[in-house]
Amino acid sequence: MIEWDSNITAQCMKGDRKAQMQLYKTFYKRIYNSCFRILRDRYEAEDAMQESFLKVFSKLGIYEDSIPFEAWIVRIAINTSIDRLRENRPEFTGYGDDAMSNRIDETGEDEDEMELIREKAMQVKAAIEQLTGRARLIVTLYLMEGYDHEEIAGILKMQPGTVRVQYMRAKQKLIEIIKNNGK
Repeated sequence: MIEWDSNITAQCMKGDRKAQMQLYKTFYKRIYNSCFRILRDRYEAEDAMQESFLKVFSKLGIYEDSIPFEAWIVRIAINTSIDRLRENRPEFTGYGDDAMSNRIDETGEDEDEMELIREKAMQVKAAIEQLTGRARLIVTLYLMEGYDHEEIAGILKMQPGTVRVQYMRAKQKLIEIIKNNGK
């Protein structure tokens, strides 16, 4: 999680352009990556990111300190992206080309080990790409964005049990795809 100063949030609510730019610079990569993983299109993700920041700035007054600020703005971005999917596409999709590679943190680990991690991440990414739209979206929200089944159910307006079942089916399908591709 990114450290965030609540004083900057207060300055943003007052319309301070420097504080708003600081908020944007701090979170734009995280928001873009979240949008891209769902929309799978660079231009759509950029538009969704901009729309998300407009929503963030307009809704700062309703932000509650009980929720981490980063989680709050990422949730806005994910909801914005899902709304765009609903408007533009008949079937849900989600998961971007470079999302896995953006999540790997190279902290001086042995280069061979990092290469193995990259290879496995690419296998998982390729397997996720083969899932159907809604399954791919649920897996992305659960594995990549860290939402639990209840949160995903709220986002997708589904029952938590349905999300759990669809996630388990998608997970089994991922295992099958990875095994078949490894042959």
